[in-house]
Amino acid sequence: MMLDALSPGIGSLKWNSDNINPFITKAMKIVTEVDELVKKMKDNVRKMVEIMEKWTKPLYERKNKALNAEDVEQTHQALVGPRLEDIRNNGKEIHRLMKDTLDNIKPDKKSP
Repeated sequence: MMLDALSPGIGSLKWNSDNINPFITKAMKIVTEVDELVKKMKDNVRKMVEIMEKWTKPLYERKNKALNAEDVEQTHQALVGPRLEDIRNNGKEIHRLMKDTLDNIKPDKKSP
């Protein structure tokens, strides 16, 4: 659709053509819509990256003193549970952002 709408400007229209103003108006509308879509997609990707950057910090830091196996297990369990829950919740937000992007793109469902 976009390429069909812009092809007269590429092939046949000149700046002094009689019907140049409707073409420019239509082209500006298309360009504005695409610009808004790209900004929305970039914003969603930025939010997803911010969410995933939180996952890169270490689960826990190594201490200088030796810990027995039970203490290591307790520390591990105390840190893994909340982190896993955080990842699950953030994963839902990522899915929401992906759906929002898909809804904005409005892909042709018949398209491969």
